[in-house]
Amino acid sequence: MRSFIRTPLLLICFISFSSQILAGSHSVRPVSVFHQNFFNTIQRLDSSIEKTVPVVTHSLSSTKICSCQILNLQSANYIHRNVAVFAEKTNNGNSSLNYRIAKQVIEKEKKHLRELFYDKMEVLNTVAETTDCKSLYNKLKGADQSLIIYDILDADIKR
Repeated sequence: MRSFIRTPLLLICFISFSSQILAGSHSVRPVSVFHQNFFNTIQRLDSSIEKTVPVVTHSLSSTKICSCQILNLQSANYIHRNVAVFAEKTNNGNSSLNYRIAKQVIEKEKKHLRELFYDKMEVLNTVAETTDCKSLYNKLKGADQSLIIYDILDADIKR
């Protein structure tokens, strides 16, 4: 066969094949060879699994402590303003110790940043609250739209 005949025939084959694997009329699922009872069984299993999952009633914001420092960073090539470094620690009751550990984690990260990437580092603000870092970031971002998140460090990891 010549190529100008072969190409349209292949195109027709691909179109007919792809139309067979698309969803049927009034269906969000592709047309399948499975029997309808198979889908009903899967739906019943899904609903029974959802019923057995326990619901957590306490909020995560009261079990976390977040410490944050907002920095201006400068190297020979770059200047970054309003960069937030967060450290999150699980609150185990001794909040003063938890705040100190979270602050130490941020200080270690700042030391690495200073040694590896930036010549000058200026601390603009320090914030520490009994909440998770995501909520604290959203609160700070609402107050200052130019805020950039560097990272949320896990202060629970032994370093």
